[in-house]
Amino acid sequence: MNAAEMLFLRSVTPAAMATMKATGIPASVTIAQAILESGWGNTRLAVLAHNYFGIKATASAAPDAYMRFPTWEYDMGKRVMVEAEFAKYPSVEDCFTAHARLLSMAPRYAPCMAAKDDATKFCEQLQACGYSTSPHYASQLMELIDEFDLTQYDTAPVGAPQANG
Repeated sequence: MNAAEMLFLRSVTPAAMATMKATGIPASVTIAQAILESGWGNTRLAVLAHNYFGIKATASAAPDAYMRFPTWEYDMGKRVMVEAEFAKYPSVEDCFTAHARLLSMAPRYAPCMAAKDDATKFCEQLQACGYSTSPHYASQLMELIDEFDLTQYDTAPVGAPQANG
């Protein structure tokens, strides 16, 4: 891990652990998604919109609440570049909160939340539920989790309250 990656990891880990405490979403998965979706915080989407998770804007979003960016999607097995409207956040912390709210409250992601005690299964469910159109999404997340030992952040410190199940 280079110095920039280490700095990024240090900057996002507290937010990932806070959302884990509040929702039970594994911090390792949240961190891996932030790394993958934001290119270690370096994509234009991350820099300009504080969107570290590729969260799309809702149809009812006000014009100042989203930004248009080109993005790669898979359509019928082919990788294509498309323009999409992505949510814009006032801060990185607001983005992490929105991400946790999306995963923990949207019925679409209920299978993920049912697997929140197992990072691998959570990643598999993210892919199955359509978080990303990439057919390799779960394996990409797990590679990051393994390579950077991100499961170490899934254990709350001794004496810390746990999320209700």
